[in-house]
Amino acid sequence: MGLRSSSSPGLGVSVDRSTRALRLSELPQSLSLVLGDLLSAALALQLTSLFLGATGRPALNWSDSLIWVGFWILWRAYQGLYPGYGRSPQTELRLHTVGTVQLLGAQLAAAFAVHQLAPSALGLVLQWGLILVLALLIRYGLRSLLIRGGQYGRAISVIGAGQTAALTIAHLRSNPAYGLNPVVAYDDNPALHGTLLEGVPIVGTLDDALNAPRTAQALISIPGARAEVLQRVVNSVYAAYPSTWVVPDLFGVPNQALQPHNIGSIASLEIKNNLRSVQARFVKRVLDLVLSVVGLTLIFPILLIIALLIRLDSEGPAIYKAERLGRDGKTFPCYKFRSMYQNAEQRLVELLATDADRRAEYEKYHKLRDDPRVTRIGALLRKTSLDELPQLLNVVLGQMSLVGPRPYLPREQPKMGNAAREILLINPGMTGYWQVNERNESTFERRLDMDRFYIANWSPWLDVVILMQTIRVVLLGKGAY
Repeated sequence: MGLRSSSSPGLGVSVDRSTRALRLSELPQSLSLVLGDLLSAALALQLTSLFLGATGRPALNWSDSLIWVGFWILWRAYQGLYPGYGRSPQTELRLHTVGTVQLLGAQLAAAFAVHQLAPSALGLVLQWGLILVLALLIRYGLRSLLIRGGQYGRAISVIGAGQTAALTIAHLRSNPAYGLNPVVAYDDNPALHGTLLEGVPIVGTLDDALNAPRTAQALISIPGARAEVLQRVVNSVYAAYPSTWVVPDLFGVPNQALQPHNIGSIASLEIKNNLRSVQARFVKRVLDLVLSVVGLTLIFPILLIIALLIRLDSEGPAIYKAERLGRDGKTFPCYKFRSMYQNAEQRLVELLATDADRRAEYEKYHKLRDDPRVTRIGALLRKTSLDELPQLLNVVLGQMSLVGPRPYLPREQPKMGNAAREILLINPGMTGYWQVNERNESTFERRLDMDRFYIANWSPWLDVVILMQTIRVVLLGKGAY
């Protein structure tokens, strides 16, 4: 990509005006989210007051609580959560949780300092615990309404129209909660002008992007460019746009574990290996144990009903053990509700031997959409993912995790290739990154890529986000068969 632009004396003034215009244009969305947070805080305070009154405990001081809520709003604004464009779901969840807990800690410390901790500690913990949950739910609800109304997101220009740019645009368009909406793309290849890149028109050259910016934010995606070319492009775009993002030449590197640093005038990136963090893995195991034990306790009657229906529908045990690859490549018995007839493997061999189309489908997806091996109850269980509930026992036993890579079959290990070395580093999961993004609609190779992405960018926050997305995907029944 060439560069044929020069700085303009009035460029700084126009950028400042664009910055102010950008902030003003995002004011309605920010105010909506602030009002949502205030509503969640008011509901939390009211519910806490009702509980304290019903149990005969000292009431909260509303005036003091509202002052602390004000500090909470200011802290969230400082964190960039209004409107929060460009935040990944796990980053947003981390900022929300950590910021709320920090305000709780500050208020508890203040109460301790004035010797009022004992009568108010329970109320404060309950209040901020409710705020933690309600604020997140109301924020997601408001943002969903804004997205549906076309009122959420910042228009951005994409500089570069290569493969990385296409992947970036596709992800942003399929995940509007990021709040970055690609509207135009630029590239110095004239053959691309007038074409679409993942639905976004390529409208001109880099000079066009610099001389007549159509948006207030640019995303530079030319990771294959030479260093000196990229330097000139970044400096020119940075001078023409109020906000500039750069996709570095680090494709495939763990991106959510990156932290920027500077050594004098030299920029550097720290790449953390989260899998080696003892604290994070301890949190993951505690989360697995607590949620799986609680889940098994709550749904035990449902498990009994499902087991009875399976036995009534077809011959055979209600639960079967499927051999799967676990951590370090060791096999383990993966518990599942039986969703197939007992002679399922024999039926599969006969079917694939006589049906070329089914054989091609199975080789590509390792699943069949219209699988004759599946029983009537089994089809319902698969559609709702209820067949995987017994795996909660595997989680308790430490053989699986609630979130992790797909539990692969031993016979699939040769096809996994070099990816097996990474994927088998940790326990497989009941759900995972590929399940909530593409589920059974993805190819085997695509699943490997997404499992590797999860492992490279793993954090407890990513696990929590995947668990929340799993609930949505299961309720919608998307991609399941």
